[in-house]
Amino acid sequence: MRAWLFLVALLAMVVVTYVYFVQPYIVLEQKVHRVLTERSTWKVTMQEYLTSGPLAAETYRLQNDNGATQMYYSATDRNGTLKYFNVPLAGPQGTFLFQALEGEGIWELEDKAVRPDPKDEYIIVTEQTFGNQGGSRAFGFSDPHYWATTNAREFKLVLPKGGPSNAPLGAVLPIAGGQPLRDDRYLKVVQMIKQFGPPSVQQAENQIRYELLNLSRKAAGGASKSGA
Repeated sequence: MRAWLFLVALLAMVVVTYVYFVQPYIVLEQKVHRVLTERSTWKVTMQEYLTSGPLAAETYRLQNDNGATQMYYSATDRNGTLKYFNVPLAGPQGTFLFQALEGEGIWELEDKAVRPDPKDEYIIVTEQTFGNQGGSRAFGFSDPHYWATTNAREFKLVLPKGGPSNAPLGAVLPIAGGQPLRDDRYLKVVQMIKQFGPPSVQQAENQIRYELLNLSRKAAGGASKSGA
Protein backbone atom coordinates (compact mmCIF):
# COMPACT_ATOMS: atom_id res chain seq x y z
CA MET A 1 0.00 0.00 0.00
CA ARG A 2 2.82 2.40 0.82
CA ALA A 3 4.47 1.57 -2.50
CA TRP A 4 1.26 2.45 -4.37
CA LEU A 5 0.92 5.73 -2.48
CA PHE A 6 4.55 6.58 -3.29
CA LEU A 7 3.99 5.85 -6.99
CA VAL A 8 0.80 7.97 -7.09
CA ALA A 9 2.58 10.88 -5.35
CA LEU A 10 5.55 10.57 -7.69
CA LEU A 11 3.26 10.56 -10.73
CA ALA A 12 1.43 13.62 -9.41
CA MET A 13 4.73 15.45 -8.96
CA VAL A 14 5.76 14.58 -12.52
CA VAL A 15 2.44 15.86 -13.92
CA VAL A 16 2.60 19.11 -11.90
CA THR A 17 6.22 19.70 -12.91
CA TYR A 18 5.43 19.18 -16.59
CA VAL A 19 2.28 21.31 -16.62
CA TYR A 20 3.62 24.26 -14.61
CA PHE A 21 7.33 24.26 -15.46
CA VAL A 22 8.34 22.13 -18.44
CA GLN A 23 5.44 22.93 -20.80
CA PRO A 24 5.70 26.77 -20.43
CA TYR A 25 9.45 26.53 -20.99
CA ILE A 26 8.93 24.49 -24.19
CA VAL A 27 6.40 27.04 -25.50
CA LEU A 28 8.72 29.95 -24.66
CA GLU A 29 11.72 28.18 -26.21
CA GLN A 30 9.76 27.63 -29.43
CA LYS A 31 8.83 31.32 -29.56
CA VAL A 32 12.45 32.36 -28.96
CA HIS A 33 13.67 29.99 -31.65
CA ARG A 34 11.09 31.36 -34.10
CA VAL A 35 12.23 34.94 -33.38
CA LEU A 36 15.89 34.02 -33.81
CA THR A 37 15.29 32.25 -37.12
CA GLU A 38 12.83 34.76 -38.65
CA ARG A 39 14.20 36.66 -41.63
CA SER A 40 15.04 40.19 -40.52
CA THR A 41 16.07 42.97 -42.91
CA TRP A 42 16.26 46.74 -42.89
CA LYS A 43 17.47 49.36 -45.34
CA VAL A 44 17.98 53.13 -45.22
CA THR A 45 18.63 55.08 -48.42
CA MET A 46 19.37 58.80 -48.62
CA GLN A 47 19.43 60.52 -52.00
CA GLU A 48 21.00 63.98 -52.00
CA TYR A 49 20.60 66.45 -54.90
CA LEU A 50 23.02 69.37 -55.06
CA THR A 51 22.12 72.58 -56.88
CA SER A 52 25.69 73.87 -57.26
CA GLY A 53 29.23 72.54 -57.47
CA PRO A 54 30.72 69.73 -59.56
CA LEU A 55 28.53 67.02 -58.01
CA ALA A 56 24.90 66.70 -59.03
CA ALA A 57 23.80 63.90 -56.70
CA GLU A 58 25.02 61.52 -54.03
CA THR A 59 23.42 58.31 -52.77
CA TYR A 60 24.03 56.70 -49.37
CA ARG A 61 22.53 53.26 -48.65
CA LEU A 62 22.96 51.03 -45.62
CA GLN A 63 21.24 47.65 -45.58
CA ASN A 64 21.22 44.65 -43.28
CA ASP A 65 20.04 41.15 -44.21
CA ASN A 66 19.96 38.75 -41.24
CA GLY A 67 22.97 40.41 -39.66
CA ALA A 68 25.01 40.91 -42.84
CA THR A 69 25.49 44.66 -43.36
CA GLN A 70 26.49 46.36 -46.60
CA MET A 71 27.09 50.01 -47.44
CA TYR A 72 26.61 51.56 -50.86
CA TYR A 73 27.74 55.01 -51.96
CA SER A 74 27.58 56.68 -55.35
CA ALA A 75 28.15 60.16 -56.76
CA THR A 76 27.23 61.69 -60.10
CA ASP A 77 28.77 64.80 -61.64
CA ARG A 78 27.08 67.41 -63.85
CA ASN A 79 28.05 65.47 -66.97
CA GLY A 80 26.32 62.30 -65.78
CA THR A 81 29.47 60.37 -64.83
CA LEU A 82 28.67 57.87 -62.07
CA LYS A 83 31.17 56.36 -59.62
CA TYR A 84 30.24 54.07 -56.72
CA PHE A 85 31.29 51.34 -54.31
CA ASN A 86 29.42 48.63 -52.41
CA VAL A 87 31.26 47.06 -49.45
CA PRO A 88 30.39 44.68 -46.59
CA LEU A 89 30.72 46.00 -43.05
CA ALA A 90 31.57 43.96 -39.97
CA GLY A 91 30.31 44.60 -36.46
CA PRO A 92 27.09 46.00 -34.98
CA GLN A 93 27.70 49.65 -35.90
CA GLY A 94 25.17 49.52 -38.74
CA THR A 95 22.45 48.27 -36.41
CA PHE A 96 23.36 50.94 -33.87
CA LEU A 97 23.01 53.59 -36.58
CA PHE A 98 19.60 52.26 -37.64
CA GLN A 99 18.37 52.33 -34.04
CA ALA A 100 19.72 55.88 -33.61
CA LEU A 101 17.95 56.97 -36.80
CA GLU A 102 14.71 55.46 -35.51
CA GLY A 103 15.22 57.51 -32.36
CA GLU A 104 15.48 60.67 -34.47
CA GLY A 105 12.17 59.88 -36.15
CA ILE A 106 12.81 58.33 -39.59
CA TRP A 107 9.44 56.60 -39.24
CA GLU A 108 7.64 59.82 -38.25
CA LEU A 109 9.33 62.76 -40.01
CA GLU A 110 7.09 64.38 -42.63
CA ASP A 111 7.78 65.95 -46.01
CA LYS A 112 8.96 69.55 -45.99
CA ALA A 113 8.12 71.84 -48.86
CA VAL A 114 11.17 72.70 -50.97
CA ARG A 115 12.37 76.18 -50.07
CA PRO A 116 12.96 78.85 -52.74
CA ASP A 117 16.43 78.49 -54.29
CA PRO A 118 17.37 75.41 -52.23
CA LYS A 119 21.02 74.56 -51.63
CA ASP A 120 20.41 70.83 -51.34
CA GLU A 121 17.44 68.47 -51.49
CA TYR A 122 17.03 65.05 -49.87
CA ILE A 123 14.83 61.98 -50.15
CA ILE A 124 15.12 59.36 -47.40
CA VAL A 125 13.56 55.91 -47.78
CA THR A 126 13.29 53.44 -44.89
CA GLU A 127 12.39 49.77 -45.30
CA GLN A 128 12.15 46.98 -42.72
CA THR A 129 10.89 43.39 -42.66
CA PHE A 130 10.57 40.79 -39.92
CA GLY A 131 9.35 37.39 -41.01
CA ASN A 132 6.34 37.97 -43.24
CA GLN A 133 5.69 41.46 -41.85
CA GLY A 134 7.27 44.74 -42.82
CA GLY A 135 6.82 48.26 -44.06
CA SER A 136 8.45 51.20 -45.76
CA ARG A 137 8.10 54.96 -45.99
CA ALA A 138 9.78 57.92 -47.65
CA PHE A 139 9.97 61.63 -46.95
CA GLY A 140 11.66 64.57 -48.67
CA PHE A 141 12.95 67.97 -47.66
CA SER A 142 15.48 70.63 -48.57
CA ASP A 143 17.95 72.80 -46.66
CA PRO A 144 18.08 70.85 -43.36
CA HIS A 145 20.42 73.46 -41.88
CA TYR A 146 17.68 76.06 -42.30
CA TRP A 147 15.13 73.94 -40.42
CA ALA A 148 17.64 73.38 -37.61
CA THR A 149 18.32 77.10 -37.09
CA THR A 150 15.23 79.04 -38.21
CA ASN A 151 13.23 81.19 -35.82
CA ALA A 152 10.22 81.22 -38.16
CA ARG A 153 6.79 80.39 -36.78
CA GLU A 154 3.64 79.06 -38.40
CA PHE A 155 0.32 80.74 -37.62
CA LYS A 156 -3.07 79.17 -38.18
CA LEU A 157 -5.72 81.60 -39.40
CA VAL A 158 -9.30 81.61 -38.17
CA LEU A 159 -11.57 82.27 -41.16
CA PRO A 160 -15.12 83.57 -40.66
CA LYS A 161 -17.95 81.17 -41.51
CA GLY A 162 -19.28 83.46 -44.21
CA GLY A 163 -15.99 83.42 -46.11
CA PRO A 164 -13.15 85.93 -46.28
CA SER A 165 -14.80 88.04 -49.01
CA ASN A 166 -17.61 89.19 -46.70
CA ALA A 167 -15.46 89.47 -43.59
CA PRO A 168 -14.90 92.86 -41.97
CA LEU A 169 -11.39 94.15 -41.49
CA GLY A 170 -9.65 92.23 -38.68
CA ALA A 171 -12.01 89.24 -38.82
CA VAL A 172 -9.20 86.92 -39.93
CA LEU A 173 -6.92 86.56 -36.93
CA PRO A 174 -3.89 84.36 -36.25
CA ILE A 175 -3.93 82.10 -33.22
CA ALA A 176 -1.75 83.71 -30.56
CA GLY A 177 1.79 82.44 -30.26
CA GLY A 178 2.08 80.39 -33.40
CA GLN A 179 3.94 77.13 -33.84
CA PRO A 180 7.76 77.15 -34.14
CA LEU A 181 9.11 75.60 -37.34
CA ARG A 182 12.58 74.82 -36.00
CA ASP A 183 13.33 71.09 -36.15
CA ASP A 184 16.92 69.87 -36.00
CA ARG A 185 16.06 66.21 -36.60
CA TYR A 186 16.35 66.58 -40.38
CA LEU A 187 19.90 67.88 -40.06
CA LYS A 188 20.81 65.21 -37.49
CA VAL A 189 19.58 62.41 -39.77
CA VAL A 190 21.58 63.78 -42.71
CA GLN A 191 24.74 64.17 -40.65
CA MET A 192 24.44 60.72 -39.08
CA ILE A 193 24.13 59.03 -42.47
CA LYS A 194 26.90 61.07 -44.10
CA GLN A 195 29.34 60.57 -41.24
CA PHE A 196 28.72 56.86 -40.84
CA GLY A 197 31.40 54.34 -41.66
CA PRO A 198 34.98 53.46 -40.75
CA PRO A 199 37.87 55.61 -42.03
CA SER A 200 38.28 53.36 -45.06
CA VAL A 201 34.70 54.08 -46.15
CA GLN A 202 35.10 57.82 -45.62
CA GLN A 203 38.34 57.75 -47.64
CA ALA A 204 36.64 55.87 -50.48
CA GLU A 205 33.85 58.46 -50.60
CA ASN A 206 36.34 61.32 -50.67
CA GLN A 207 38.31 59.58 -53.42
CA ILE A 208 35.21 59.36 -55.60
CA ARG A 209 34.44 63.03 -55.02
CA TYR A 210 38.05 63.93 -55.86
CA GLU A 211 38.00 61.91 -59.09
CA LEU A 212 34.73 63.48 -60.24
CA LEU A 213 36.06 66.95 -59.38
CA ASN A 214 39.13 66.34 -61.55
CA LEU A 215 36.95 65.11 -64.41
CA SER A 216 34.83 68.25 -64.17
CA ARG A 217 37.93 70.46 -64.20
CA LYS A 218 39.33 68.66 -67.24
CA ALA A 219 35.99 68.96 -69.02
CA ALA A 220 35.80 72.67 -68.20
CA GLY A 221 39.40 73.17 -69.37
CA GLY A 222 38.75 71.39 -72.65
CA ALA A 223 35.61 73.42 -73.28
CA SER A 224 37.43 76.72 -72.68
CA LYS A 225 40.25 75.71 -75.07
CA SER A 226 37.86 74.72 -77.82
CA GLY A 227 35.93 77.96 -77.32
CA ALA A 228 39.13 79.98 -77.61
